[in-house]
Amino acid sequence: MPNNAPESLPTYMRKCTDSLVSIEENKRKAVFQNRQREDIYIIHVDGKMITQGERADYIVAKPQVVDIIIELKGSDVTKAINQIRATLPAWQQTPHAGKKQAALVVRGKGVHPNALINYGRWKAELRKKNVRLRIETSNQTYEFGEFL
Repeated sequence: MPNNAPESLPTYMRKCTDSLVSIEENKRKAVFQNRQREDIYIIHVDGKMITQGERADYIVAKPQVVDIIIELKGSDVTKAINQIRATLPAWQQTPHAGKKQAALVVRGKGVHPNALINYGRWKAELRKKNVRLRIETSNQTYEFGEFL
C-alpha cells in the first residue's frame, strides 16, 4: 500500500477498519486481525483489478506492513501458485503496492503429495522475490505480522 493512500480509491479497492477483516469465496476464508482498527485495504483482483489471464482472488494490504496476495482454492495448489505468480508483478506495478508482499493459499482438506514435493521449491522461488508463502488447508485467523 502506498505511503500516501489516495483519497479516491480505484473501484477494485476498498478501505476497511473492522477489527476482523474477512475474505471469503467458495467456502474458503481468511480472516485478519486488526485490533487497532487501522486502515486495511481489500483489493478484489479476480475480474476487477485484473480481468484477463491468470490472477489471484484478493490482496489484503496493511500499509507500511505487508500486502498479502490471497488465493482461495478448492484443491489445485499448482494453479494457485501460478495465479499468485501472475498477480505479483501486476500488483507491484501499481502505485498502491507496498514494499513488502506475501502470499497465502487457503485450499481444501489435505495437501496432495505432489504439492508437498513442490512446496519447498515454491517457497524458495518466492523468497527470492522477497515474498513469504503460506499454504493452509483450513480457514484460519491471521496476524499481519505472521507474513513478514
